[in-house]
Amino acid sequence: MSYAQSESVEAGLKFKTSSGLIVETTGVTLHVDSRDLYVHEVEIQEGVGQGNRYYHNLDAAESIEE
Repeated sequence: MSYAQSESVEAGLKFKTSSGLIVETTGVTLHVDSRDLYVHEVEIQEGVGQGNRYYHNLDAAESIEE
């Protein structure tokens, strides 16, 4: 699945970023016109920065199944 082409994602999906952060989707999506792709807001779930939110290209992260 290409998240960069998805206009929306459901909240609560967990991912591990390439830097090792565990993040969870919030359900908010932003279209980046200059690259014609979508990025999705995630919240850091543990460790340094816990609770902070930022936009991330989920295709560059590993999905965590629970």
